[in-house]
Amino acid sequence: MFCPQCGLEQPRSHRFCPACGSRLPTELVPPTGPKVTRLFHSIPIHPADPPDAVLRVSRYFEEFELETAEGSVRIPNGHVRFSMWTGDRAACAVSIPDDEADALVRFLGAALPWRGAVSRV
Repeated sequence: MFCPQCGLEQPRSHRFCPACGSRLPTELVPPTGPKVTRLFHSIPIHPADPPDAVLRVSRYFEEFELETAEGSVRIPNGHVRFSMWTGDRAACAVSIPDDEADALVRFLGAALPWRGAVSRV
């Protein structure tokens, strides 16, 4: 599959383009899976901040085994993983349990009361 915005070739499992952040055609994406992922574009504030940094947030619903060149890894369910990307490389990542992710939703929703109620997904 190719991104309709920038033309980058993607695996069919991607929901968003890692290059430009555009949503990929949902009719080409499998409706279910072990996780959902969304990209958030950054705002460079400091001169050293990369202009193309992206926050990738993935929520894992199912446990699964991931095979890599280095070996296999068990990915547990019930957590959210945040990773900072510049270009095609992750600079760092951290995972939090689902209850902490829910607390983060409440924290962010309370910090923006003028934007209306935050719906839980």
